[in-house]
Amino acid sequence: MNKKNTRKVWFITRPERDPRFHQEALLALQKATDDFRLKWAGNREVHKRYEEELANMGIKRNNVSHDGSGGRTWMAMLKTFSYCYVDDDGYIRLTKVGEKLIQGEKVYENTRKQVLTLQYPNAYFLEPGFRPKFDEGFRIRPVLFLIKLANDERLDFYVTKEEITYFAMTAQKDSQLDEIVHKILAFRKAGPREREEMKQDIAAKFDHRERSDKGARDFYEAHSDVAHTFMLISDYTGLVEYIRGKALKGDSSKINEIKQEIAEIEKRYPFNTRYMISLERMAENSGLDVDSYKASRYGNIKPAANSSKLRAKAERILAQFPSIESMSKEEIAGALQKYLSPRDIEKVIHEIVENKDDFEGINSDFVETYLNEKDNLAFEDKTGQIFSALGFDVAMRPKAKNGERTEIEIIARYGGSKFGIIDAKNYAGKFPLSSSLVSHMASEYIPNYTGYEGKELTFFGYVTANDFSGERNLEKISDKAKRITGNPISGFLVTARTLLGFLDYCIENDVPLEDRAELFVKAVKNKGYKSLEALLRELKETI
Repeated sequence: MNKKNTRKVWFITRPERDPRFHQEALLALQKATDDFRLKWAGNREVHKRYEEELANMGIKRNNVSHDGSGGRTWMAMLKTFSYCYVDDDGYIRLTKVGEKLIQGEKVYENTRKQVLTLQYPNAYFLEPGFRPKFDEGFRIRPVLFLIKLANDERLDFYVTKEEITYFAMTAQKDSQLDEIVHKILAFRKAGPREREEMKQDIAAKFDHRERSDKGARDFYEAHSDVAHTFMLISDYTGLVEYIRGKALKGDSSKINEIKQEIAEIEKRYPFNTRYMISLERMAENSGLDVDSYKASRYGNIKPAANSSKLRAKAERILAQFPSIESMSKEEIAGALQKYLSPRDIEKVIHEIVENKDDFEGINSDFVETYLNEKDNLAFEDKTGQIFSALGFDVAMRPKAKNGERTEIEIIARYGGSKFGIIDAKNYAGKFPLSSSLVSHMASEYIPNYTGYEGKELTFFGYVTANDFSGERNLEKISDKAKRITGNPISGFLVTARTLLGFLDYCIENDVPLEDRAELFVKAVKNKGYKSLEALLRELKETI
């Protein structure tokens, strides 16, 4: 048994194994919740009603649990595939793909896309109520992984249920394909005693449950049913065939077409890191339907010819920025000038400007580096880049009116004649907005920058790497600043995750670059935002 008691083996909620009936499960949920108007969280009567509607649909046995647990299990399956999520108020929110299934639009294509892009971690498996948690090392798309295994020539284009249970389902990363292939080949060559020893070792190392003397047999009984489910849903994609109860079979006659489709899927739907921002953003983005999904080229660079290599190099350089679609030609050129010749820069800019749709979406590499940034200066710079992508004209570490350099990190100009000042706080723990910081902002920063470049100072704010406290002190800063300068100035506290989430929201919902800054400023009301949901709720009330 693993010591942390975390899941080290694949798992999937499986009240219904066949993806063909995901649409019916959603339609039953729609009816049980009165078109999603009834609260889901904690509402056992609705949970039981959902079971009744599933039975009426003919996709569940006609027996309703006394506490609605059956309904919650079916709901867990729908959340697993990102058809919906439960918001902060306890109500079900459909993702775009969930809406399309209910409307009956491209049902097979959309369901297939959800199956193929299923990943660990995802929004449902990161919910506080999901136990035990997956090991932190997981970063894998299990269905795509199985399809690759079954279509691997080294394995003779098949992988058995036993091999999936003991080997494939212990893989934590997409990059472990070769490793698992070699383990399966070794298993196939081994004699009966050696095979049993291999299985016992795997059971001891990977099982999160209490061990018994039966070891490998218990492991197989516990996990082979999950393997069976994964084999069924993999078969649904049409890229492998499930030989019932035995194996997944690839197709050697179509291997080139299958490999090409897998490459296209991975290019169009790269691994989603939005779980680092918020579970809602993760669910919404994973739940985009096939027509509204905006592909990102980041992280899927496969250079071949010289022109492709040049573009790949440019993309790697530009990966330090949160969003290419928000950058001007001049900003792109500035980022590339240390690495490429003027002629190459001109070629790259032409191609990027011509194909900017290829870059829509937030850069997943930027998300990871920003949210795990240890260097304070780099954290400040990345925060400034996000505000640039939000449409602000940013100046980093500017001198005050009197020419003295102070400690403010960011000036964010907007609307032609207005600006705000922003302090980026890269605290490892909680950032406290203390009395001393209140005095510093109100008595030094705000007076020193009032009238900067002849513009109007309209807000101040703090971006924190993690949690924060002291939200009430924002009002104290405003009051003190007004007594000193005579001008009403409001502030905000926002976590780095929330700020990233807002940028991601703007990109995904086609908010024009020129409108993003004004939209953000509408939420500056001496309030703190620890989640994107809270910020959007405030904007909704404002608008």
